[in-house]
Amino acid sequence: MPDSPHDVFSLVTPADIRRIRDTAQENFIKLMDKVFDRLLVLKASRDLAKNPTTTKQLLNCVRVLARLIPFVYEARSDGSTIEDIVLWTQRPRPGSGADYSLGKQLVSATIDLLFTSGFTVPQATVGEDTAVRYTIWENGVGQTSSLGSSKENVSNRIEVLRLLLVLCCKTMYVPPARSVAIANRALHTIAYNANKKMVLCLLCSLLNTSLKEHSQGWAIPYRNSTAINPADELTLHAMQALFIMLEYQTPATKGGQSSDAGSDATSAEESNANTPSMVLVTGTETGTQNLFRVFVSKLHRQQEFDYLISNIMRLLEETMRSNLSILASVTKQPTRHVMPQEATILLWLLLENNNLFKEYVVDHNRSLRLFSVLLYFMLNGYTDPAQSGMVRTISHILHYLSEDGQFATRLMQPFDQSILPSQMRIVDASLTHADFMINTAFTLLCSSKPYLVPVYSNLLLLVRNVSPYLTQISQMTADKLLSLFDIISSPAFVISEPYHVRWLIYLIEVFDYVVHYRAIDNPHLMYSMVKARSCFVRLKAFDLDKAKGELAALREKKSKSDATRTIGSLGAKADAASVTPVPSLATLKPDDSSEGAASPALSDKARGKRPDPGPASTSDTREQATTSTAPKQASPGQFQPSTEWVFSWLPDLPLDPIIAVLDALSVHVDRISNDVQRSAELAPPTEPIPSDSGKSNLEPDQSDTKPADQTSTEPIATADPTLAIIHWLSSNAMTQAMPDLEDSMPEIRPRLQGMSPALVVWFKSLLWSMVYSSGVKPFGIWKNTHVRLFVIKSSQ
Repeated sequence: MPDSPHDVFSLVTPADIRRIRDTAQENFIKLMDKVFDRLLVLKASRDLAKNPTTTKQLLNCVRVLARLIPFVYEARSDGSTIEDIVLWTQRPRPGSGADYSLGKQLVSATIDLLFTSGFTVPQATVGEDTAVRYTIWENGVGQTSSLGSSKENVSNRIEVLRLLLVLCCKTMYVPPARSVAIANRALHTIAYNANKKMVLCLLCSLLNTSLKEHSQGWAIPYRNSTAINPADELTLHAMQALFIMLEYQTPATKGGQSSDAGSDATSAEESNANTPSMVLVTGTETGTQNLFRVFVSKLHRQQEFDYLISNIMRLLEETMRSNLSILASVTKQPTRHVMPQEATILLWLLLENNNLFKEYVVDHNRSLRLFSVLLYFMLNGYTDPAQSGMVRTISHILHYLSEDGQFATRLMQPFDQSILPSQMRIVDASLTHADFMINTAFTLLCSSKPYLVPVYSNLLLLVRNVSPYLTQISQMTADKLLSLFDIISSPAFVISEPYHVRWLIYLIEVFDYVVHYRAIDNPHLMYSMVKARSCFVRLKAFDLDKAKGELAALREKKSKSDATRTIGSLGAKADAASVTPVPSLATLKPDDSSEGAASPALSDKARGKRPDPGPASTSDTREQATTSTAPKQASPGQFQPSTEWVFSWLPDLPLDPIIAVLDALSVHVDRISNDVQRSAELAPPTEPIPSDSGKSNLEPDQSDTKPADQTSTEPIATADPTLAIIHWLSSNAMTQAMPDLEDSMPEIRPRLQGMSPALVVWFKSLLWSMVYSSGVKPFGIWKNTHVRLFVIKSSQ
């Protein structure tokens, strides 16, 4: 008899299972029925807690079923599956002859095993005549005390939770395009179960186990590469089971009603009509709901919210401290390193499903600390493709929080950089949380990482939603924001992809809000906007033919050389020490890297670093554009902008009030600059500053030959008009100089986060890829099966 899961998985190979499944289907079904029937007998045994042999046999039944079920969902060579026949077709039960559905009974039995006396819960918690009693495992939400489970209880829970994940893993074997349209019957049976007590106990057990702190006492927190802590493994499986329960929604039909969970015939086209999202659904055709979401949405006690946010913060900060510690290589544990990913997903699911919890997080005294920690993980993980899922999850969390005006207002408080490693800190003591947020967005946007393309919109939306509340943005942050606008508003960049216009609109809305609501509170930003006035004028005079000509010339030039892929250097627009290449046409193209490789860097001309062309130069440019693009045919799938497309967004951009304000301010800025320069010229020359002996010894010849009128740098410093301009821009005089903006005042309204079909599919893929990877490490639950939801890449 096998002694461990490793024995079962090594003795029963995938080739053996496929051979019996494809050539002797009746025998495969009979094997499943026999193993399940034996499981029921052993589960009901009165001596289960006292007889180790009975417990061992029961565990082996669980292991065999976990080994076989993935091949039930896996598509055969002809594309069909045997799921309906094996799991959901009514047939006589062995021994009794009564009709039953194996899938439904197996799901029910697996849930019961999680609450079986003497097996997964202590014997003392139930009566003598009760084999199964639904109770919460750990203290936390819905429970004030722990059951005090033994090592055997924990080990058995791990095995049963593994079987539960396997039972619900059908989504892995569905193509992404149909993953939203096809129901997962096992998940539906659990999440839409009418037994509210079972769902509540399972939800709270999984939630509290996920957030339980495992104290190490005085022990050194070191584990070798092969050792796995059972408590950490239980935590990981509990989190994964909780995630798939909260994420699941029955596919919807065109009429807005929930489809039957037993029907797999719903097409992908139908699913797009009413795509399920992570927001709580009010009801389905039969009036049922995902009870896991219902109970999460009903959480309201402050002590429960405090328990949730405190333990999520603990999971994040534990990893943060470990990363910053010089003993990180010793103290890092093999399973705990993935907990930040799970912690961020749990936070997102809780925020999405409970508005009271969102309000609590916003009002919590550690909300800014949470914000800083999340930004740390974004900066720490954006260079690693393996952490792109966590980075994207955090971007969704921050976007969702930015929809709350109170949270956006709190971001104007000073930012404490002491929690960050030295390489992430910014040399500016006056930074606010909003400053650091914009700098983080700038860093990620300029990283040119293809896997971060989905994150860019969230980052720009984050800045856009916070912009009506911005105050005292630093000069460095303002310069970076305008540098980003310079690139995104360049004609060639705008027409290179259709979604670039959305980014442009988000940035324009940032400046529109600042001009109308926060001009006097942001003198540095207003000064940067005045200096970048030509970018707004260039966008106002956008010409499609000229843009096409520039883009065609750039692509042709790139095809003949191995020039850099960056859109352009930010050079003079930001500090040289912090400048990195901005997203390129190659990296910003999500699905076609070959086309992006032929996209060159934008020149200074494309970035607007040129005087306004006259009529002759405009004509020449259009003629050149026609000549260069005429002989070439558009590549298949390449975006081809049209005049109609341009007029669908260009007239709606609020450029007129922004340009009017910049025109009015530029007159006064030029006047102040001239006055300062004139005063510097009329000032008496400053006495030469005596050279110290060290400098004269190093450069004797230069000091002897230097003209007398160049002995001091003091007049140059005095001639700098920046301080005078900033002082004027922060005074009431600036407000009086601005034109009347009453008619163009925009309404302060955040752009909300929507769950698009692509986002729903991505989130499903992220959750199930995490389940898959954790199952591969011990003994390979899903290894060598034909998973279709995502692509498996070898690390070798």
